[in-house]
Amino acid sequence: MKTQTMVSRMETAAGSDNRIFYRNSLFNVKTQVKNVNTGERLEAFVKDVSGSGMGLATSRVFLPGTIFEIALEIPDGFGPLKLLGRVVWSREMDALGCRTGVVVLNPRFMSVSRILKLFF
Repeated sequence: MKTQTMVSRMETAAGSDNRIFYRNSLFNVKTQVKNVNTGERLEAFVKDVSGSGMGLATSRVFLPGTIFEIALEIPDGFGPLKLLGRVVWSREMDALGCRTGVVVLNPRFMSVSRILKLFF
C-alpha cells in the first residue's frame, strides 16, 4: 500500500513540476556571489544544478527576489562564467549554514554548455 501511494505521489509531482529537468548532486563547488541590491560579496558553494537554476550553500538566509551575480570558476580557459540569478527560496538548514534556491535569469546556450561540461 505504501509503495502504491509513493508511486502516485511521484507521478503527480513529475507531471506537475516541469522546472527541474535534470538534477545532479555536486561536491561543494565554490563560487563567488554578489548581492546586486546591496553590493555585498560572499562565497557560496553550489550543491546542485537543474535545468533552470541551482542550489547554493550560503552563510545566511536571503529574501526571495534578491538578485545575485554568480561567478563560477570553470577550468576551461575562458575565465569565470557570470550568471544572474534570483533567489526563489532560502532557509536555515542547521548549525552548518543555509541553503538558497536560485533561478538563473540569463541562461545562454554557451553558459549552459560550459556548466554541463564541468558538472556532467
